[in-house]
Amino acid sequence: MEFKPHTYILTDIRYEEIRSEANADSGETRQEKETPIEVEGQKEGRQVSAIADAEDEAGATSSIEARKAEQRIPALADVEDEAGTAPSIQEQSRADRPEQGAPELWIVTGGSGTIEFAGDSWRLERGRLLVGPLGGKRPCVGGEAGPPEAAEPLALYRLGFRAADALGAPLGGEAALPFVGVADCAPFSFCAERAQKLYESRAETGAAASLERQIAFQELLLAALRRREEQARSAANLRENGRDAVRRSIERIRREYREPLTVEALAASAGIGRWAYTRLFKELTGRLPLDFLNEVRIGQAKALLLNTEDRLGEIAQRAGFSSEYYFGRRFKRETGLSPGQYRRLRRPEVRVFAPYLEDALLAIGIVPIAQYSHRAWGVQGYLPLGEVPAFDIADGSREDLSRLKPELMLFDDGFERWSLDRLSGIAPRLLLEQPGEAWADKLRGTAALFGREAAAEEALRRYGEETREARASLAAVPGGSAARGRVACLRITARRIMLYAERSGYTGPVLYGELGLQAPPLLRRIPEGQRQRLLRPEDLPMLEADHLFVVFDKCENRLPGEERRLLEHPGWLALPAVRAGRVYETDFFAWMNYGVLAHGRKVRDVMNALR
Repeated sequence: MEFKPHTYILTDIRYEEIRSEANADSGETRQEKETPIEVEGQKEGRQVSAIADAEDEAGATSSIEARKAEQRIPALADVEDEAGTAPSIQEQSRADRPEQGAPELWIVTGGSGTIEFAGDSWRLERGRLLVGPLGGKRPCVGGEAGPPEAAEPLALYRLGFRAADALGAPLGGEAALPFVGVADCAPFSFCAERAQKLYESRAETGAAASLERQIAFQELLLAALRRREEQARSAANLRENGRDAVRRSIERIRREYREPLTVEALAASAGIGRWAYTRLFKELTGRLPLDFLNEVRIGQAKALLLNTEDRLGEIAQRAGFSSEYYFGRRFKRETGLSPGQYRRLRRPEVRVFAPYLEDALLAIGIVPIAQYSHRAWGVQGYLPLGEVPAFDIADGSREDLSRLKPELMLFDDGFERWSLDRLSGIAPRLLLEQPGEAWADKLRGTAALFGREAAAEEALRRYGEETREARASLAAVPGGSAARGRVACLRITARRIMLYAERSGYTGPVLYGELGLQAPPLLRRIPEGQRQRLLRPEDLPMLEADHLFVVFDKCENRLPGEERRLLEHPGWLALPAVRAGRVYETDFFAWMNYGVLAHGRKVRDVMNALR
């Protein structure tokens, strides 16, 4: 951002003593001294302008009788009228009062109270400075304790100002205020003396008096800014010290998780209040303290469940839980399994039913007790599950699955699509939260359930190597992979043609992302986040694809082979890719699936076709 030199110019000086509303209601006089002046730049062509009231010996103030706008340096004071009376604050004209929300600097010299602005409530008390859009705002008087009627009057100087650039033009926005908020007067005697001097000299005329007022105001503003910066540095240091204390507390939790730790005790040992401790703890760990403590305890319990034959009550006690009941409840909340189920799932042989998740299971070395099947699509032929019984996801019954005696049922977002709630109660059920396109995260989540994280990472490593080698091979021709022409994937049913998108869906991220192949221009017209676009046979010439990978979907068939009727359509036969023999039929499930094995099959199919 370009720096524009600017300054802050004093425009208004007031002193007020404000009593609480309770005192006002009880008949006591609400003592307020409010003496508006017009100082710098209130009207174009003026250098100095001020209007002041002089207080008489009896404490009454006089009113402003006139302003001399024609004078370059007008009179700064009006003499007290002979009667010694003045209009009340409520009767003063709007011209004598600061603009609502105009910038002001307050110096509080006595009493206490609060003021609300900028969406916050700010505490006022002796020795405090306040800067903000305070023009026209009135504070509430009173301390934090004691009856309101006993509150000392709130005494403060109100200094209005404005911001201007180097040429005197007014500035708004952020530049109109040096900062917003409170700071301590440091030293208080200096700030109080400067404010009093400003107030007492408000009626003095002449350029020298005006300049002296501006200098005194700049000194006050400078003191406020320096104190504000000093307090910000101190708060940052305290915050970093607090972070160090919380880090030590985190290590203590990891060491002493068996002890009956509480948030209060942890905060006290860190020397921080509970609220600040909890906030810093969450910033550092992403967890609340007790949640983090329970995670550490659950982690220890998992290790004991897998590596010992101890009873659950003994494990609960060794992990730091107060009872076996609470341990079991907390463990299931964190993992979705009871401790006993968790222990059984970590055995080398586990009986799992996970329809349409077989890809992930096989990748980590687990063979399911049944495999996904659908009356229209059949089974996932690309997977080595030939001897595994098939379970029809749409029509299979509870009795069919019960006979296979699953120990766990694992589902993804297809749970609702296929009404799998009808199978509830046969075995414990877990739902994976990761969406289909987050297939790598889903693989890792599945592996974590069975303690096979290393197997998942190895499968991902092998897939990464395979795709990198394939991409390099496809690009190893003059002109790179783009020279191989444009590639598209079509899903063809008896009634529809679906063109798959470039950046989402089953195929786009593999073809155009990992393998670096060139997409047809038509794919760029598919809206972001939409996985596919429907085409009619007459739309096919717009495709402009040099290579077509196609899968045939039987789900809309009324007669066998109906999904292949498109192959006889003139629009299809006229396609350059068809005439050149560059159409490659691929396995439906391998290409319409997310998974490390399915994607590996896609890579190999592409290499066989384009190599």
